[in-house]
Amino acid sequence: MALAGCFASLLVMGCGMVPKNQYDTAVADAQRAKRTCDETVAAKQKEIDDLRSKLAEAEGKAGAADEATRAELEELRRQKSAAEARLKLFEDFLAKFKRMIEAGKLDITVRRGQIVLALGTDILFDTGKTEIKPDGKAALSEVADVLRGVAGRRFQVAGHTDNVPIGKTTKEFASNWELSTGRGLAVIKLLLEKGVRPDVLSAAGYAEFDPAQSNATDKGKSKNRRIEIVIVPNIEDLIKLPEIGKTKGDGTKEASKEPPPPLPKPTDSSKPKDSPPKK
Repeated sequence: MALAGCFASLLVMGCGMVPKNQYDTAVADAQRAKRTCDETVAAKQKEIDDLRSKLAEAEGKAGAADEATRAELEELRRQKSAAEARLKLFEDFLAKFKRMIEAGKLDITVRRGQIVLALGTDILFDTGKTEIKPDGKAALSEVADVLRGVAGRRFQVAGHTDNVPIGKTTKEFASNWELSTGRGLAVIKLLLEKGVRPDVLSAAGYAEFDPAQSNATDKGKSKNRRIEIVIVPNIEDLIKLPEIGKTKGDGTKEASKEPPPPLPKPTDSSKPKDSPPKK
């Protein structure tokens, strides 16, 4: 409720009196965002608790542990450590982006096991364009300030559109593929200008083919017109790949002891229906 109150206060301070339905919608959206964040934290905490239980059970067998049991114990410890690190990263992002979330500039979610920062393209771009608007530049500058301080992670900047063909609004782009990719590249360039390292960034465009919500309503279309900054998981956080190394006497492979190369260190930082279709 505190988050909703803060958001409502921002509306009142920024606009004076606002219509009651607009105020109620803003409060509801803020409450919904807070519930989503709380549910994500609770789910990740449950994952850690489950791993802790499995680890305790495996440690109970450690007295008569054979090689397979020791390997299982080591893997459970690794999974628990990785899950705790993911939860901490998510909570860190919640804290760092709290002001932007409350102001409705950014959403933070977990999709397909990845932490995702989502910014609506209606704030960032004019219809059918890839030039970033002044308000969008200010929002992305705040994002860049945070990303510069995140160690050992890579970020994919992905453009998304709704399902309205771009040819209906402009001839500048052949399809939503070109528009979404062009917007992703535009955001990459701004992040580079703001000091984010080029070797931790990549760009992608999904056109209308990875919607966050249904395109059946104007609100859903608005949510689908977005830029996502995906915190790319480190491969060791996801799976334990089969080891490739020397062949032992019994013909099996011996695990390679060489660690993966380190990631670069961070730099120092501190609603009328179907009005003209947007992208």
